[in-house]
Amino acid sequence: MTRMGLWHAHLFASLRPEVLERLVEIRGTIDHAYARLADAAVRPQFDAVLDRMQSYLTTEDPQLYRGFAASHMAMRVGEGFAPENLVHSMVSIGDVVTRVAQRRLANDPRCAEFVLACSRMIFVAARTMVSLLADELRRREQQRDQLRRGTP
Repeated sequence: MTRMGLWHAHLFASLRPEVLERLVEIRGTIDHAYARLADAAVRPQFDAVLDRMQSYLTTEDPQLYRGFAASHMAMRVGEGFAPENLVHSMVSIGDVVTRVAQRRLANDPRCAEFVLACSRMIFVAARTMVSLLADELRRREQQRDQLRRGTP
């Protein structure tokens, strides 16, 4: 945990209420599956993602994020979200964070540095989710091959 990481996490925390409201407002554009959820149902889901983003900014530990991403993806797929939309959704959530930061911090000389840290965080999130999806695809291919061969 670096001093800069703590500053980024603190700044993220100050932006979080506005980011959460914006995410709830535009949820249908993030993923159509969010559109059918009530505010009260979608708010905690977005809040959990924001919590992990804030933790990542503090620690910059991709392994901690990987565990969250795996459970987040499993829950979303179980709720009817298309796996291929999960990466897009995560990038869209990160995009809202950076847009709110740019608007609120326009006159702060550290804005560019914070947006860069958020962009790195979004990249790690997307790369992690793509990796998890690839792992799942390999697992399913192995299952398919086993079924074709008739082996358990």
